[in-house]
Amino acid sequence: MTPQQRMLSVCFLLVSVTCRTYGSGVVQPFKGLGYYVRSNCPFTLTRFTHNRVEYDITIRRGDSGLLVQVEITMNKVRTVLQNGSILVEKKSVSLPYDHTYQHIFQYGIYTRLRSSLLPLSVTWRSVPGGIDSLWVELQQELSTDMTGLCGKHNVTSNKQQPITESKLTQETCQTRDPVFVTNQVCRNFFSYTLECLQVKTPFYIQLCEENIYSFENSKYVRCAFFKEIALHCGNNSYVWQKWRAITKCAEPTCPGDLVYKEEGNAFIPSCSNPNPRKHTGTISG
Repeated sequence: MTPQQRMLSVCFLLVSVTCRTYGSGVVQPFKGLGYYVRSNCPFTLTRFTHNRVEYDITIRRGDSGLLVQVEITMNKVRTVLQNGSILVEKKSVSLPYDHTYQHIFQYGIYTRLRSSLLPLSVTWRSVPGGIDSLWVELQQELSTDMTGLCGKHNVTSNKQQPITESKLTQETCQTRDPVFVTNQVCRNFFSYTLECLQVKTPFYIQLCEENIYSFENSKYVRCAFFKEIALHCGNNSYVWQKWRAITKCAEPTCPGDLVYKEEGNAFIPSCSNPNPRKHTGTISG
């Protein structure tokens, strides 16, 4: 292998693909533009098989819009996030938790589950009443047998297809068509993102208004959305220093004498580690 090939190989390994879901039902798939799902039904977020090991992540939102149940199954080991607790094989666990196939630990203001079988991690932020943001990160190319709301890491699909195919049957749940009305907070926020989002601004305004509709009083639904857009634009963007003041979204608090510092998507905000190690990997917003 030539030095140039080695360099290309290292760069490839550092690049990751991410699927996110946040707010009251926004989904940012592995590839393509995000979309909105208003439902209290269970959905497959992503499912695939790699080296004969099955990975399956399902989610369900409550009437508050927040995620109230997440099930992560890796190599038949089932982890459930519900009511602020973490259950592995139906037993409550404390952190950090080490298992043959996975590790679960605090990751600043987030919690992270990392697979020991595949370069895959699931990260989420717990708030009163549920989870306001969750993302799945892959650091390895996988086959195209992936299904779920996240889609496939290398294929852009019509948003209606993954919604229809990923819904898990449950008679008492409902999936509604997204509704949006003009929201001044959304409009004001996106007036600061024009240099970042450019021609995509109208699309994101609609996504914002779909997310916030009937949840105007939920700071978790509202602020999770604005934070994701600010992260997407990055800490050098015009909106970065202004977004919390514009939206009235307060910074998270840290325990003890630790200080919260918001450094952007590549440097995960940390209370437990105020000075996180910098890395050169790419994390898409």
